[in-house]
Amino acid sequence: MEAVIIAGGYGTRLYPLTLNRPKSLLPFLDRPLIEYQMDIAREAGCERIFAATGHLGADIRAYAHSSSIDVHLIEEEEPLDTGGAVALALRSTRLQPPVLVFNGDIVCDLAPRSLVATHERTTGWLTIVAAEVLDALHFGALTIDDEENITAFDEKSTDTPGGQLAAVNAGIYLFSGKACEELASRKGAFSLERDFFPEFAKKGLVGVHRHKGFWRDVGTLESYFKTQFDILGYFLTMGKENFGGNRDDFAFFRDFIYIHQDTKLGSNCDLFHRVILMRGAQLGDGCYLRNCIVLPGGIVGNKCRLESVIVDSGTAIPGSTEAEYRVFSGDREEAFTG
Repeated sequence: MEAVIIAGGYGTRLYPLTLNRPKSLLPFLDRPLIEYQMDIAREAGCERIFAATGHLGADIRAYAHSSSIDVHLIEEEEPLDTGGAVALALRSTRLQPPVLVFNGDIVCDLAPRSLVATHERTTGWLTIVAAEVLDALHFGALTIDDEENITAFDEKSTDTPGGQLAAVNAGIYLFSGKACEELASRKGAFSLERDFFPEFAKKGLVGVHRHKGFWRDVGTLESYFKTQFDILGYFLTMGKENFGGNRDDFAFFRDFIYIHQDTKLGSNCDLFHRVILMRGAQLGDGCYLRNCIVLPGGIVGNKCRLESVIVDSGTAIPGSTEAEYRVFSGDREEAFTG
């Protein structure tokens, strides 16, 4: 088995954090987002992992070299959307099916062996992981028949029912050899979700694996922010094994305070519930933070009072700043719902 991570998007819903970095390298509790997908691929026993890159792909290449992570890059010359990106990866490499494919903006505690077992029980050409959410409006609901085949997709339609439990596309797929051959034969830009999957669902060739555990789409500022605290809650109830293994480089407190060991705290700081301070973050004297995330290397000056705020890497907040529901990134300051 081998894996492809779709990592070429612009990440526009995560601006301004993705203006100068690819979405896949966004710090997520001090680990780049791409590593959470790589964890699942490794657990699945994938012999090789490929990242299909586009926007700021050189940054991903530099990261791969500097950190010695075992990932091969397939670089788009033009935007190809999700389907075109995976098709390019299949054509330009000798990937051996089955092939595990990830959307690059999901965090999940999927046990990949269970997905493989489901795939082997079905007669379809591919298997899609489905997660259950209460409000499918922002994701698009799946229609699943009694034989656990997906028959229709409702990708983020205004007609998608909200406020009730629904199965949605979780952004993890397992392709058989036939599905890989068909996908590789298609060139240009196209979408897996809107173009490829619905066509094969109508033919009864798309199976479903229902994931009952932790799953989040982190493709927006709000979900990126909230999911990191959700994982801290996961640490309290389920342990750290599925999200970072045996890391010992941070302190974690039950009021959802996460502090990396390389953080520098000034005197008389008040961290009042739900605060994440990543590697190299600095807080001046007398700061009050509530419901805040400071990314690696972010600096908060003396006597700042921040609530529901994200401070980006390399960004310095002047002393005595008072702010709420804001994202600070370089010289940019954007509204944020928290």
